[in-house]
Amino acid sequence: MMRIARWVVVVSCVVAGLVRPALAGTIVVNNDEWTLSDTGFASTPAGSTSFTLNLASFFGGPGSFLIYSDNFGLNQSAFQSTMTGAGNTLTNYSGTPTLATLQSYDAVFLGLPPIVPDLSVLVNYVNGGGNVYLAGGTGLGGAAAEASAWNPFLNAFGLQFAPVYNGISGNVPIVSGHALMSGVAALNQNNGNSISLFGANPNAQIIASSASGQGLYAVYDDAQSSPVPEPTSLLLLATGAAGFLRKRLGRRG
Repeated sequence: MMRIARWVVVVSCVVAGLVRPALAGTIVVNNDEWTLSDTGFASTPAGSTSFTLNLASFFGGPGSFLIYSDNFGLNQSAFQSTMTGAGNTLTNYSGTPTLATLQSYDAVFLGLPPIVPDLSVLVNYVNGGGNVYLAGGTGLGGAAAEASAWNPFLNAFGLQFAPVYNGISGNVPIVSGHALMSGVAALNQNNGNSISLFGANPNAQIIASSASGQGLYAVYDDAQSSPVPEPTSLLLLATGAAGFLRKRLGRRG
């Protein structure tokens, strides 16, 4: 009986090890700020509307979202009315956000200005399940300074901004199989920071690129790899492993 009890503990631990802890949050990175501006909506109304609604859903919406930015691309009427019309709540915050502040929101939308918040707070927010939308290409301080400001955060999740602006402007065709781009045929932009992968993080991916191969939209999503087994699969595994152990114990007994 002692052997059986020990093996039951082993089987339980193996099965428990397959169930991952709570997933981290998600990050959506846009190379440019113009996409969600009024100009962006006027240029690609269907694309910008679908992208906005897809963003809200990707972040678990309808939800409560923090706009921690004075950037016009996040504060004009078309984007904000599309969000609130879908049942989301938007809050503009002007102080320095703490982790506790961010954790009271389902997602935070970022883009210069103002100054970059404490990046360690952002990392901890995402690791704790929070969601982030980040727009580059603002021109504040120049391409290298903008990339340098955000890359310590992005690098932690397998992504990075290029230190030069890509010169890609106008309505850019979107070819992507990602759910964020469902219903999106084109999006508007004006000279952003291209995005590339950093390291080999399996949860980071470029989801839309330019014709020349510049990364325009990227995602960090912990849920896209190593899915948690369904309860039925876990039960079958436990049952099979237990049966195997009984046979081994019977042979040795």
